[in-house]
Amino acid sequence: MVIGRNQAEAVTAFNQFGLGARPGDLEAAAADPRGFLLEELWAANAALIHDPAPPSGLMAFEAYYLDQQQQRARRMKAAMAPPRVAAMPAAAQVALSMAPAVTASGATSTAPSEDKPAKPEPPKPPAEQVLFRAEAEARMRKQLQARVGFVERLVAFWSNHFAVSVAKSNELRVATGPFEREAIRPNILGKFSALLRAARATRPLSSISTTRTRLAPTPRQENSRGEA
Repeated sequence: MVIGRNQAEAVTAFNQFGLGARPGDLEAAAADPRGFLLEELWAANAALIHDPAPPSGLMAFEAYYLDQQQQRARRMKAAMAPPRVAAMPAAAQVALSMAPAVTASGATSTAPSEDKPAKPEPPKPPAEQVLFRAEAEARMRKQLQARVGFVERLVAFWSNHFAVSVAKSNELRVATGPFEREAIRPNILGKFSALLRAARATRPLSSISTTRTRLAPTPRQENSRGEA
């Protein structure tokens, strides 16, 4: 199969600059691959997430800290509760259920006991997990909806450039998604100075950028060091 020049450029546009071609994408972009790619940059608010957007950074932190308070209250309540009687071992419970039961008339019955302990409800996931999953799902939906994915690759690049990590703490796990949505996405197609200011302004929410900026000393600082 011979691939024409335009179709080869369409493959490059999707694979090198986008997130890969879906069925029918190469044919749609073959007429003007470069224009097809640049059209995504000209779309208004191409990087923003609207449908539906997860909670803002402040709202996410309010939910997280409220969940932390509730967990502490439950732990304190459990610590102050009277000690419980030791539960019967599982093997003993099975043996007891299989043993013949004595009826009111004195007869024995080999039917297993019907009184089974109710299964405890599974614990609810912590707030940071719920918020992080909502952010990941919103990001995935946005990537799937992208026509080419060029803007989404730019978002991923600059989010990674500012070294946003979710492995440091639960606070960072909560802050990573809002940082990308509120600092990176609105400024991804603008000036780098605006992107940098937004990234630095959003950092105090939870010190979500782990990049340490080292500034060279000014001449005045050098002079003060020499005088000292």
